[in-house]
Amino acid sequence: MKLDWLLYGAVLTALVAVTGSWHEVSDSPPAPPPPGIGEMSLFANLTPFTVTSIINLPVDDRKIMTGTAFSISHTGEWIVAERSVGKCTHPFLNIGGNLAVPFSTRRIPGHEGYLIAVTEGGGRPFGMSDPANVKPGMRAFMPGYPGGTVGEATGRLIGRTMMKHAKRFEGSEPVLAWAKAGQTYALKSDLNQLVGGPALNDNSHVIGITLKENPRRGRIYTSVPETVIAIAGMADHRPDYDAEATITKRNYGIISDTFRREYRVAQVGCIIA
Repeated sequence: MKLDWLLYGAVLTALVAVTGSWHEVSDSPPAPPPPGIGEMSLFANLTPFTVTSIINLPVDDRKIMTGTAFSISHTGEWIVAERSVGKCTHPFLNIGGNLAVPFSTRRIPGHEGYLIAVTEGGGRPFGMSDPANVKPGMRAFMPGYPGGTVGEATGRLIGRTMMKHAKRFEGSEPVLAWAKAGQTYALKSDLNQLVGGPALNDNSHVIGITLKENPRRGRIYTSVPETVIAIAGMADHRPDYDAEATITKRNYGIISDTFRREYRVAQVGCIIA
């Protein structure tokens, strides 16, 4: 019995030492200001969306921003978190300058908590990471719209765990736990509106879907790679693996800006009827 406790203590000490050695603050610089209404209107014809599908958003008190989405198909299929949509009857992807693209959704059998959003046209899809290459200590980058504004985060993988769903009878889901290692500098909100966005490896391939932050513990949680691969397999997923940027802790802010600018990562919102 004494030997068991000694072994347990040694393992616990090693785990604390390893995660402690990962503690860092690799913040990215603040994002550039978004385009103005007039500027974005000039570029509406250059987005990947059909012009007839683009709408003007109503005034601020009639819309809310709720999360992040990312492209899994050139034809206009996106992964979104179900809680970003909820009971909204008029969800949209914000493309800037008070312009947006409405989307419809379809459910994914066996993967409650996630939806595929469908638009008329879409950004270049991300490729998927091989689950065999997802190992403790590796780094991930989470671009999106934390707190309703542009931003991103980075973390180091601790390992797999189980997360309980908030809704009754939905059980638990296997997830990845990450030690937060940086975020957009001077971000004045938590990271929870990154929900639905991609967690990317250094080759810009998707490891998982960002789910939530636990600020007190310094943790970010994402889906496991098997979940995002299964969802992408239900779409017209044909990524271009040869044209991806290499992401580092020094450039992840700049690369995240590029993903947003190219409509590969988009902001989810709801028009309040």
